[in-house]
Amino acid sequence: MTKTIFIDAGHGGKDPGAVSGTFIEKDLNLKAALAARNFLSDYDCKVIMSRETDTGTRINTSAANAAKAGADVYAAIHHNAAGGDGCEVFYWHTDPKAKALATELIERFKALGQNSRGIKPSSEKSYNFGVCRINAKNGIPAVLGEFAFVDNATDRKIIDSDEKLKKEGEAYALALINFLGLKKLPKKELQKEPAKAAFAAGQKVRLRNAPLFVSSSAKRPLRNITGEYRLYDGILILNRLRITLSKEFVGRLPISKNVTGWINSADALLQ
Repeated sequence: MTKTIFIDAGHGGKDPGAVSGTFIEKDLNLKAALAARNFLSDYDCKVIMSRETDTGTRINTSAANAAKAGADVYAAIHHNAAGGDGCEVFYWHTDPKAKALATELIERFKALGQNSRGIKPSSEKSYNFGVCRINAKNGIPAVLGEFAFVDNATDRKIIDSDEKLKKEGEAYALALINFLGLKKLPKKELQKEPAKAAFAAGQKVRLRNAPLFVSSSAKRPLRNITGEYRLYDGILILNRLRITLSKEFVGRLPISKNVTGWINSADALLQ
């Protein structure tokens, strides 16, 4: 059975994460996450991204999306700061599967030459990360990886190029492949041109009397709308997409003020 993997590129949009000089965490996270997704495209799995561009994300939203998609595993990609060096991986303290994935991931980080700070349990008393806690409650093994410190001169040397971030992303992919026991796709499938994402944040949609819903699961529409809109984040949930009025509102928080509502994906006539 094809496994579903949720990859969360931490931060984004107005939230840069850790910053040190030209090293901006949200950008590092995204590059590593995209590399992980690309590597996994050769394997029998479905990958869902929290974001594919520089848009804002929220832990609650990402965890809810993972749960709705029936994700088998959740990997949050981050980079560290505020003193220290090396890599570490967090997992929810009562989840043995998440601990096994954390162990696999830390070994992949070490294989790239990074020194290890170890795997660390997240709990209500210590390292209480929502990404670990919420996914554990939803029955999804989740890890939060911190590969390097952006404010450490030695650590910056292993994340200072796209090629090095690609290797980092592939480390996540290899850990997920081993953890899930993924099989490589047949060569004839690998030779096909990779499918392009059907929807993307900021993409124009021209609607013609399309039903507008208050949520992805609402049964009755609020009203029908006609006109040109933008996809808020391009994330497909229950065959619906969020829309917003203009480009300046794409990915902007708070969601309640910047999202017009939800439309059926079939009504999104992309430009």
